[in-house]
Amino acid sequence: MKNEQIEGIAEKVAGKAQGAVGKLFGDSKLEAEGAGHEVSGQLTKTYGDALDSVSTFVKEKPVAALAISAAVALVIGRLLRR
Repeated sequence: MKNEQIEGIAEKVAGKAQGAVGKLFGDSKLEAEGAGHEVSGQLTKTYGDALDSVSTFVKEKPVAALAISAAVALVIGRLLRR
């Protein structure tokens, strides 16, 4: 598990708890902040999942990953020349 995945899960849980406390006390601002932290945590976790997937792909298929990287570099190089 990547650090981003762990941080994302922790932030999501903290946001959910903050939202619940806000709802319990009728504090809409606190509830909204909790929802924001929850969404931020989900985005961070998703980023970590993507990094994990790319790492796994590169480890399993290094030649394909190198070919894809070369093709992307070629396309970016041609776009930047214009």
